[in-house]
Amino acid sequence: MAGSGGSDLRAPIFNGENYEFWKIRMRIIFKSHGIWNLVEKGLQVPDSKVDEEGSSDSEMVSLLMKDAKALGIIQGAVSDDIFPRISNEETSKGAWDILH
Repeated sequence: MAGSGGSDLRAPIFNGENYEFWKIRMRIIFKSHGIWNLVEKGLQVPDSKVDEEGSSDSEMVSLLMKDAKALGIIQGAVSDDIFPRISNEETSKGAWDILH
């Protein structure tokens, strides 16, 4: 079996045309990485403050890393002409919403 974690799914390049097709393929890629919820709903800050072991900090770091992965996938899946529209976005949801 080639790869794992959906690494064998290649993102199509969005050039401003066929957005619906691109969106469907991208959603499946995000789901295969377990990060679609971040792209769709954005970062959800944990309600609780840091406990004695710092678990809230580690949860937030994990979320930020997943969001950065999603943003990187989006950035890599747009043409050079589209990229400037999302280049200043810092979250995957922000970039996703602009492209929508």
